[in-house]
Amino acid sequence: MGKESHALLPLGTRERSGMAASATGLPLTSVVLAVRNEEEHIGRILDQIFKQDYPSHLLEVIIVDGQSDDRTAEIGSSYSYSGKKPILLRLTERGRSQGLNRGILAAKGDVIVRIDARTSISSDYVSRCVETLARTGADNVGGVQRPLARSHRQEAIGIAMSHPFGVGNAQFRLGKKSGFVDSVYLGCFRREIFNKVGLFDERAAVISEDSDINQRIREAGGKVYLNKDIVAYYYPRERFLDFWKLYFRYGGARAGNLLKHRKLTSWRQAVPPVFLATVALSPVLALIDGRFLYLAVATPAVYVVANLSVSVALAAKEKKPWLAPLASCAFACMHFGWALGFWRRLLVPEKAGRYWGN
Repeated sequence: MGKESHALLPLGTRERSGMAASATGLPLTSVVLAVRNEEEHIGRILDQIFKQDYPSHLLEVIIVDGQSDDRTAEIGSSYSYSGKKPILLRLTERGRSQGLNRGILAAKGDVIVRIDARTSISSDYVSRCVETLARTGADNVGGVQRPLARSHRQEAIGIAMSHPFGVGNAQFRLGKKSGFVDSVYLGCFRREIFNKVGLFDERAAVISEDSDINQRIREAGGKVYLNKDIVAYYYPRERFLDFWKLYFRYGGARAGNLLKHRKLTSWRQAVPPVFLATVALSPVLALIDGRFLYLAVATPAVYVVANLSVSVALAAKEKKPWLAPLASCAFACMHFGWALGFWRRLLVPEKAGRYWGN
């Protein structure tokens, strides 16, 4: 690579090529999958993991099953590829954070790679992540989250989740440039960072566990790096109601992070709740002072115009007329769902509990 390497107990460097990874200087790497009810996806993602170009003798795969009601655990326990099998652990409770923590504690690797069952990865995903970790000196690295689609509606939702009007400056969704960021999708961690900042917060019902741990890494002086050349694919929600519920939960989780850390990590996180508060409060304030009537009318009007303009522009760019109304609905689900979830979490006390989100 021609650049200084930052040791990973130890982690050497190597030249990237299209060839299979060399074992020289590479760390033992543990891939952790926290899963529940993923019988449709678990076999596919295991195939992709075991077919990585990373040296097979340096790759450990750990499945942590969170009380699946389907055949997920059965498929995982019987899976074998070229004589290699994943390690299957069973949780006595449900929870993604609990599953990740159990996997990390059981892992032998100096590098921990998180992968979700519904993600699709290329054969060089792990090797690129490890190489980026060594080259940049970051404590966690990740790539770009790219949507896949089986229908027009799912395609529109994926496009909305990858557009600045929907996600602001979230680089792991935009994928325009590499660099140090506030958070990444999934993550490839130096093991020792967990000794420094702790494991994933298991209050997953009230915080965003991935954003939280990345925030703790940065507050402890660590670094989070996005490599735009690393891509992980996923299938977004297919129904607008499910998509709205997802962003309602995202908003509540972000508010949970705000309550925990007493600050937001980016301006984009304040925009939806401030917008919703303006829409909700300006008509009330207009009853007291007529000047607020202009704000009460202008704020939703500007939003509608902006939403439709962006959606029509996207449809024209993609040459898909059907995209305009669907993208407009997707943007509204994101903005209002996120904002309502955010305010609900701030205004309505919520008990920490167990949940499993897809």
